[in-house]
Amino acid sequence: MSAPFAGVLCSKFSPQVALISSILGLGLATFVFAEADTFWQLLLARGAQGAASAAVLCGGLSLIAETHPQNVRGKAMGYAQSGLAAGMLMGPIIGGLLFEQLGRKNTFRFAAGMVLANAIAMILLMGVAPPESSWGGEEREKKDDVHKKVVEGEEQQLSLVKSSRQLLRNFDILAVTASTFVIHAVVGVIKPLSQVVLDKEFGVTMVKRSFIISIATLAFFIAAPIAGILSDRMQRSHLVALSLVLMSCSSAFFALRHLGLWAFYLSVALLGVAMGVQKSSSQSLLADLVDKHKLGEYSMVYALSDVADSLGLIVGPLVGLALSQIYGPSVGVLSIGILCLLLTPVLLRIA
Repeated sequence: MSAPFAGVLCSKFSPQVALISSILGLGLATFVFAEADTFWQLLLARGAQGAASAAVLCGGLSLIAETHPQNVRGKAMGYAQSGLAAGMLMGPIIGGLLFEQLGRKNTFRFAAGMVLANAIAMILLMGVAPPESSWGGEEREKKDDVHKKVVEGEEQQLSLVKSSRQLLRNFDILAVTASTFVIHAVVGVIKPLSQVVLDKEFGVTMVKRSFIISIATLAFFIAAPIAGILSDRMQRSHLVALSLVLMSCSSAFFALRHLGLWAFYLSVALLGVAMGVQKSSSQSLLADLVDKHKLGEYSMVYALSDVADSLGLIVGPLVGLALSQIYGPSVGVLSIGILCLLLTPVLLRIA
């Protein structure tokens, strides 16, 4: 929920400042993990890590939107999301191997050192000045119009408060962030239930469970760059709508798992594909909408998207698991899957 502060940091200084500051914070939080001896120290470190991660996403996505024109922005977003998935895939494997060889403290120290080295490399390669857009001519002039309003011949910078209010009143922006919310709500329900289902219903071992659930991350890794490339060639709102349909199918196959383990495999794979398609296309679409409606800085729309992401992961399990306990084990995930379908026509109407 620290994303709005990250958005302000991007707007007041630059995406690089937010990105590098968050990487430094992430490195320090990781170092605290190494030295922590109590539960409260671990809780503090985890909270700091989450706050820093929000700023990483906000700063990174804003930097991509600032430096890539509309016709290649989707491809860049797709590669960024694929990098995120690669980290999620490789992190547990590398971390586990290091943990066996070095122990907990040295593993976290090594990770903290890598993160801090990354921050230093960013400072040397990018600096902290606001980025220069990589395009010119008419498109550059359009971009300048997004950040400034001309009133009687005088340029006035859009205030942060005013641009934030405009974001919250824009129906298209809210529709895209709603898609982020419901997509992550489904993930929030399926993720905790998966361990229980694989153990109690299918008798799958812990190691095999980890591999099965990682199918989603692998599907995310493959789908994100493909969706990014496609979003540069077709209507981005249609791809977001497609991700909602895929996620509703994922929830349906999760409910049909009594047909066999193959249904669960398909549910997890569709979940990963839906996540990859939604993230790559929606982040590009949000930048397009900021340009189209002259809503100011990109950072605040990505902060709003990150808040929707977090709320989905919080509200989804609370509502979905409560419904499952009252009405049946699959009712919660099916209910949120239906919400995905109901939201689909709203996304299709975005021009």
